[in-house]
Amino acid sequence: MGLTLATTALAACVGGGSSDAKAPGKSPEQSQAASGKPSRPVFDPPVRFEGSAVQFPDAEQPSTASGDATRPAVTLADGVAYVTADEGLEAIDTETGNPRWEATTKHPAEKGGFGSNRTAPLVSADGKTVHAAWGRNVKGEGTTPDRVVIEVLAVETATGKTSWSAEVAVDASSVSAPRIIGVDATTALVTGAGTTYAVDPSTGTVLWKKSKFSAVTLADGVVAGGESTGFGEGRLLGLAAATGEQRWTLAEAREPAAAAPRLLSATLKDKTLVVDAVTGEQRAALDGSGWRCRHDGQSLVLCSKYGYGEADRGITVFDASSVQQRWTLPGGSGRKVPKVSGFWHGAVYGEVGDEPIVLDGTTGQDRQTSAGAAPYEIDRYGGVVGSKFYRAAG
Repeated sequence: MGLTLATTALAACVGGGSSDAKAPGKSPEQSQAASGKPSRPVFDPPVRFEGSAVQFPDAEQPSTASGDATRPAVTLADGVAYVTADEGLEAIDTETGNPRWEATTKHPAEKGGFGSNRTAPLVSADGKTVHAAWGRNVKGEGTTPDRVVIEVLAVETATGKTSWSAEVAVDASSVSAPRIIGVDATTALVTGAGTTYAVDPSTGTVLWKKSKFSAVTLADGVVAGGESTGFGEGRLLGLAAATGEQRWTLAEAREPAAAAPRLLSATLKDKTLVVDAVTGEQRAALDGSGWRCRHDGQSLVLCSKYGYGEADRGITVFDASSVQQRWTLPGGSGRKVPKVSGFWHGAVYGEVGDEPIVLDGTTGQDRQTSAGAAPYEIDRYGGVVGSKFYRAAG
């Protein structure tokens, strides 16, 4: 895989898994429903999926005829699917398929057409709040002109009550798929229309903004992402989340993406870099561009690529804190390289041909060769493929 590791250790504050994480295999929930029905089975992580699927039609993105195709706008968190729908946020029980609550935006979505591109909502680390953003065209009244805004909602997961909201004016003719990058005690970071905005959650006011900068991570008070410096040119930046003051830069690196709570990936010439989002330190380098990196929600990072030729396919997994490599494929093994769809709690989900499989994230060995589904979004009750939830059966 051509993985080059930095020599210094990373004092990272990587996000841990759920506080109720259990050993692999089937186990009951800690409490039963008030009705006395049997507990819903849980699997941490799930490795097999079967049965009828729960559909989330409002998570589907517009037709590719109306814009770029993006992943369905749904996030799983402990048995609930949170959906960024056209009209607002929805919470759906993945066991029954029934809605728990809906929270609508102040400004309605435009009627007709195929709908708008939306991003998956962000659930807070403590699971108590879900955040989402929408691009809205607001029609003026009287002498007030039309305007374009990013509308932000933060909603209590237990009740569906709005805990705070914001309306960010943007200098653009439209906003497609704005995203909540992260929220801490004092700042919420929102990106859209090629600009990043820092919003005060207590007041909904914009603290600062930076044009031509698209943030991808927020960690330890530093927001990191990519700045466009010209046509096809860019650099990585780390800014103080509270003030927008520059903390670090990495010249000529482009196409940043979140890799872990404190790591991001980016392309630099013929390499894919893994960078400390707080300090800007290069932690690892992978040969070739096009690698996509994912965190398993606990302690591992997986980077993968999947092209037409065998030489354009690969997987490598390393520790998020030390950045020490655990395993790699193909690595001279002669094994087939799966097309990776998801990574959660030490399980790698993907496909070999048309067959969904699961690999052990710590060793790379086959764990389930007939998984039934290859989800990209996973929790202990099942996984999402497209805009459908498939229940875990093992």
